Amino acid sequence: MSFRLWIPPGYDPSRRWPAILFLHGAGERGDDNEKQLTVGLGPHLDALAPPAIVVFPQCPLGSSWVSQMQRAIDALDAARRDHAIDDDSISLTGISLGGAGAWALAAAYPERWSAVAPVCGWMEPIRPLPDVPYRIFHGDADPVIDVEQSRRMAAQLGARAEYTEFAGVTHNAWDPAYRDTDLVDWLVRQRRL
Repeated sequence: MSFRLWIPPGYDPSRRWPAILFLHGAGERGDDNEKQLTVGLGPHLDALAPPAIVVFPQCPLGSSWVSQMQRAIDALDAARRDHAIDDDSISLTGISLGGAGAWALAAAYPERWSAVAPVCGWMEPIRPLPDVPYRIFHGDADPVIDVEQSRRMAAQLGARAEYTEFAGVTHNAWDPAYRDTDLVDWLVRQRRL
């Protein structure tokens, strides 16, 4: 199982820490256990330094997170076994292929998440989703994943979702989402009721 962890500065195992499960996009698939850190949330962690453990599984080449959901859950559970993670504060986010994976994992494991934040993702078919807060991000000029995918999910979730659409942004909605908003801090603050 390929995954990496980001451990926050000042990590102390005597207390429980929030965790974020991050699902990368199609370009970071493989078996090197490094690419998943290079795009999306990974490049911003040192600057943001959130007080959370971040789990970065890697999806194999030719696969999708929809077909590799168990791999993502196994990585999260391995991190939970070895680190002091607060089970009531585990959030889920992903970009593009990982955004689709975030929707799929939210539906398949509804009891696991404190919050969900897909970035330029999609969900087919639409399934029931857990009653947690959502933040959805997409660029309105995305030529890869139609922005209507995120608009449709935001409309379905209604008041449970905060939707941000970046004007003039193409497929890379993840840099402004993670770098220029309070998304990561927001994920860390969420707790299951």
